[in-house]
Amino acid sequence: MSEPFDFEAFISGTQLARGTVSFFKVDNRPEIARLTKQHDAMPADDGDEREQSAPSPRKDLAAKIVALREEMEASRVEFTIRTLTPDELRTVMDAATEEPYDQLALQSVEPALTADQWRKLADRIGAAQFKVICDDANALILSKVAVPDFSRSVLETLSPPVSSEN
Repeated sequence: MSEPFDFEAFISGTQLARGTVSFFKVDNRPEIARLTKQHDAMPADDGDEREQSAPSPRKDLAAKIVALREEMEASRVEFTIRTLTPDELRTVMDAATEEPYDQLALQSVEPALTADQWRKLADRIGAAQFKVICDDANALILSKVAVPDFSRSVLETLSPPVSSEN
């Protein structure tokens, strides 16, 4: 006689797909765009090596842009989110409002934020950054389950080709 099917053992170790979303506490995009436009409008720093190593307005702008990008990157905050279960998705889809805060509260893993906390965060970071978070969260829900292929370079690293010159 065969043993009864152990469903709990069958699904043991299964977990919902997870992903990472992020925002920047410091958003220097407008200043970076303004300085980049100024930089690009200036003539290129041509000339001999002595002229290229001397400070120039164009190099100063480029250095400011790099510093602003580094400051922004240093302020990045990441969240771990998960996809929704079918019942959670149905609840979100049936909700009377189309606000994303309840959905994000269900999806947030680390840190686990409430809908009210997501709303407060959205008010602080603005629509553009919050939209990116929402887009990433929705993409995780709608993503197809598939095991990605290995790239050729990864496969070659794992199994380098055998040289024919032995």
